[in-house]
Amino acid sequence: MCSDIAVQTTLLSKCYHLYDTPRDRLWQMLARGKKQFYREFWALKDVSLELRHGETVGIIGRNGSGKSTLLQLICGTLSATSGSIQCHGRVAALLELGSGFNPEFTGRENVYMNGSVLGLSRAEIESRFDEITAFANIGDFIDQPTKTYSSGMLVRLAFAVAVCVEPDILIVDEALAVGDASFQFKCLNRLETLTQQGTTLLFVSHDMGMVKRFCNRVVYLREGQVRASGTPEEMAELYLLEMRDEQRRWASGGAVPVTSKTFLAKQGGIAFGTDEGHILAACFTNTDSLYSSFVYGETIEMRIETTVRENVELPSLSVTIQEARLLVIGGANLPLQMEAPQSGWRKASITVRFPANLAAAKYHITLKLMNGHTEETAQLIEKQVALLAFDTLPGNKDFLGFVDLGIAAVDGISCTERP
Repeated sequence: MCSDIAVQTTLLSKCYHLYDTPRDRLWQMLARGKKQFYREFWALKDVSLELRHGETVGIIGRNGSGKSTLLQLICGTLSATSGSIQCHGRVAALLELGSGFNPEFTGRENVYMNGSVLGLSRAEIESRFDEITAFANIGDFIDQPTKTYSSGMLVRLAFAVAVCVEPDILIVDEALAVGDASFQFKCLNRLETLTQQGTTLLFVSHDMGMVKRFCNRVVYLREGQVRASGTPEEMAELYLLEMRDEQRRWASGGAVPVTSKTFLAKQGGIAFGTDEGHILAACFTNTDSLYSSFVYGETIEMRIETTVRENVELPSLSVTIQEARLLVIGGANLPLQMEAPQSGWRKASITVRFPANLAAAKYHITLKLMNGHTEETAQLIEKQVALLAFDTLPGNKDFLGFVDLGIAAVDGISCTERP
């Protein structure tokens, strides 16, 4: 194996035996393999992965897709039905909330116990104990039984132990979702530091924004198998495509499937939707192309052409502005004024404008053609992911973040004054 590989799984599978009644389990024991009284459920099937040192890999998929099973197999808390796992280095894990903690032990006792499990001597744990308690920040509760802890306190202490022992491989299964915003920020900073130092991070989350922001690569699991593997942006959109397809089939009785569609840009990209309509063309009006540059304060103007079937009742266009990792920083849902129907179709063109009050950077624009006027209730017709791109050049404005909100100080107004 290459020395750069931290974790490798080869044709890894996990099968569970499901019994309809406790009596069937007894009959299976008595049958001695001559007859089968159970049904097989393959939680994981032939999963082969390679994780390199210092790589941050996200695992996504719907509930029941095998994500937690995969992590538990890598950690060694489950045994595989078939296949092999090889890990090179110390493995620390945050799986189910409180896993590995004895609820009757105090926080201090659990720190020492978990440190020992991870291979640290008592002296090494003592040398890091102050760092662990400072990171967890649970005060005097460190000497109270962990069964008295809230879920937030429990994950704080578990995470502090996991990251402060400086593991070679760190596995996190949705644990950060429990902590508050300030704790999540501190955790992400620590995880970034660990990965920069060469720690391999395996990260499970349903938060696609966090996956896009944090991961170098994403593995998409579906029904216990690797559906696809690639960049966070591509895998998040593929996951969304299939979730949209399932939602649409449920809402329409399976009549209108969501499928991949032609990306309008020449370079490879992601587009999907239904056959109920199409985004025909899009461009910046100043360049008549899918790319442009703007100076701070200029007006960004786009022209988009669409067509939908005559029976689409509420055609609208969603325009979202995204930063380099496709995290949304702004946007709007705009109703479309359709032309008279022709041969069962209606066309609409729309001009969209907004000021380039943005920090100097590269941005993307994603377009969604929808039936409905809100994200919560609209049915997707077509999505062109990051179809347009533009750069903004620096201006003379000094502001923080991506968008200039026009924040300014107003002198002469006291806090006690009322309008």
